[in-house]
Amino acid sequence: MLPGKKYATLISVNTAVMLAVVKLIGGAATGSVSVLASAVDSILDVGSSTVNYFAIRQSEQPPDNDHRYGHAKFESLASLIQAGVITLSGLYILYEAYRRFESGRIVKSVEGGIWVMLFSLVVTFALVIFLRKVAKSENSSILKTESLHYEIDLLTGAGVLLGLVVVKYTGINAVDPFISVLIALKTVYSALVLGKEVSEDLVDKALDVEDLSKIRGVLKRYNCVIVGWHKLRTRKAGAEKFADLHVQVNRHLSVEDAHMIADMIENEISETLGGADVQIHIEPCEDKCAHKACALCDTEIRNEINRLKSK
Repeated sequence: MLPGKKYATLISVNTAVMLAVVKLIGGAATGSVSVLASAVDSILDVGSSTVNYFAIRQSEQPPDNDHRYGHAKFESLASLIQAGVITLSGLYILYEAYRRFESGRIVKSVEGGIWVMLFSLVVTFALVIFLRKVAKSENSSILKTESLHYEIDLLTGAGVLLGLVVVKYTGINAVDPFISVLIALKTVYSALVLGKEVSEDLVDKALDVEDLSKIRGVLKRYNCVIVGWHKLRTRKAGAEKFADLHVQVNRHLSVEDAHMIADMIENEISETLGGADVQIHIEPCEDKCAHKACALCDTEIRNEINRLKSK
């Protein structure tokens, strides 16, 4: 059984602390700017993973008087902060690479740097696999962000290792800061993309096309007992999804039957979207409605409802 979100972020924090210490010692000993840049990135990982831990704790709190929709957006907010941290990390790496180009300092111990980066790559790879599995199991946007962050670290670490190998076999020390520049540009780009995605949750962007298609598919199944639907609104907060819409039914239906139809549709949409919060407002159809659902008598509608329930 996989651990929960909070435990997963604690593992991230402890792993980042260990990697930061190893890289700082290795970077100082070898004189490699790319290893030092990777160490700085790991230090920032400690901060962002810690923020994520407290954000997850807060997001799991039940709704209260001040937060009727719950606290799930704390996940999105933490992810946005993390995107900012990643951006700063990339800019710092650029600055350090520029300083190395200007100073012309050489890498003192290439072999030491190679061993440091090999160790960090193995540990980071294991962490990425772990975070991916927990993120999928928990359907957590913040853990997906955390996993992406460490995937970027994995790629940048591979770049650092490649640069050190090239320095070792060619003696061209300029490769080290050059690799750092490439890493920095990739880091900043990934952070901007991540920030855009998270911002969409914070401004209540509609669910993606796939989820909207699933909702329409459920509503289509109920065409035999509903007249129509409109005013569909969807949004996402952290790992939670929300949807509300208006559904028109036969104006002569009893309140009990109309409520039963609404409950059935809400439950099916919620299940289809992985536990979404769904609210339906029932409306009567027009006086002279020609829809087939309005041509049915109460008994026939009851039969249709029972048929749908039995599926």
